[in-house]
Amino acid sequence: MTTPSEPAPGLGKGMPTYIALDVSKSMQKHEGLLNETLAKIVKELYLNPRVSEFVHLSIVTFSSAPTVVVKMTELTRMRQMPVLRCHGGTNFGPLFDLLRDRIDIDVPLLQDQGYSVLRPVVFLLTDGAPTDRPTTAWQEPHRGLVDPDWRRHPRVICFGFGEAVEEILCRMSTVQTYMADPALGDGTSALPEAMNGMLNSMVASVQARELRLPNEVAGYRVLAEEYVEQ
Repeated sequence: MTTPSEPAPGLGKGMPTYIALDVSKSMQKHEGLLNETLAKIVKELYLNPRVSEFVHLSIVTFSSAPTVVVKMTELTRMRQMPVLRCHGGTNFGPLFDLLRDRIDIDVPLLQDQGYSVLRPVVFLLTDGAPTDRPTTAWQEPHRGLVDPDWRRHPRVICFGFGEAVEEILCRMSTVQTYMADPALGDGTSALPEAMNGMLNSMVASVQARELRLPNEVAGYRVLAEEYVEQ
């Protein structure tokens, strides 16, 4: 008999995956596109059991404060995606604190269900610079999130476009940073291409049973590895 503290056998690997979306005021002009693109990705995962059994997805938004839009345990029970609204600033510090808290909740839940849990993954999408006050206030929460002494520290992959600052995103990333070519414009093309890059990564990771990132994302530059390692 299996008790809650003893993982049930046979479920294999699970990869906790967090999509962290900037929904600050600067994203208002993309609000409809953001909701449409996200709904497509969630539908794709929902309709592909092989992906959803391996990629355990949670959706988090952040502006002046972060919000858990979809908990990791809720995706397969969802009937409709919540509608995202864009407003407020772009504060990263509270987001990093929330992600650490959620990981400490979600990893044990997956382990209790019987999964061998891989290192969590965070896909972060933003079109702007931090509005934390002071502007460096995000750094300490970020160090707490990626602290190698914390066994559950996630891999962080950043996608930036618009007014996102390349140097800052490189510091936030621990694996890879993707920066949109300015030729993509104000985000109309950049946003869905970034989300498709995330989806492609999840699908490829299922096949490899470990994190796999796309070698290229249409319209984005993949920054050299030496710039993003912590």
